[in-house]
Amino acid sequence: MKKSIYILFVAISTIFSSCTDVVDVDVPNGGARLVVEASINWEKGTTGNEQTIKLSTSTAYFDSNAVIPATGATVTVTKENDGAQFVFADQNNGEYTTTNFVPEIGAVYTLNIVYNGETYAATETLIGFTEINSVSQEEGFNEGEYRVRVLFDDPADEVNYYMGEFVQDNLAVPSLASIRDEFVNGNEAFVLHFDEKNVPGTDIDIKVFGISERFYFYIEQLIQQSGTQGGAGGPFQTTPAQLKGNCVNVNNANEEVLGYFRLSQFARTSYTIQ
Repeated sequence: MKKSIYILFVAISTIFSSCTDVVDVDVPNGGARLVVEASINWEKGTTGNEQTIKLSTSTAYFDSNAVIPATGATVTVTKENDGAQFVFADQNNGEYTTTNFVPEIGAVYTLNIVYNGETYAATETLIGFTEINSVSQEEGFNEGEYRVRVLFDDPADEVNYYMGEFVQDNLAVPSLASIRDEFVNGNEAFVLHFDEKNVPGTDIDIKVFGISERFYFYIEQLIQQSGTQGGAGGPFQTTPAQLKGNCVNVNNANEEVLGYFRLSQFARTSYTIQ
């Protein structure tokens, strides 16, 4: 099914001539896809028993309803080493919650979703994290702009991957950064946060997560495509490719399922740019 739309392209005055064209574009509609937002995040110092998984269905590219909650699903997570099963209750708004989750570093968990007669599954390991040692700032690329450096100890003799999440009022979406310990194994590692809106007085909520290797490569692609670090992106960036997560339709491997099932321990702090 295709929907004919009109797009008005307004050329950038410094590069193109000041003309406008109306272009008739036929956009293929591949149908709704299940979107899985299943991040099990365990904050250090808490029990991690309260967790939420969000389900929705995708819409056509130019549809004004960007998110349609997926309700009526059966959602469970099973801890493979002891068979413990955690049922996530339907809140009738696309959110599924539990209050008795038991996180265990290194344990393997399987997500199972039954929705509209289809069964979806994903398997991941809960990855641990050490501690945030300190946060500092340094001059950015432009005057009056700062980079924020978050330092933490990397365990020796193992391969580790990390994601930093930076939330502040003057950014519409969280800024993300991901690293691996390829060159800092067993030493103090860091994630950097840089943005043109990192100016004095900015309050930043900081989280650093331990993540799996597969999720590291997934989030690397997401960061590059969304431009959520360092002001990347723009009208001439590479055309985004479909990100393939780890959730699959058990009976139909050809169905595209969007999103990811991840389990991470994380540490949290805050910082105000001086």
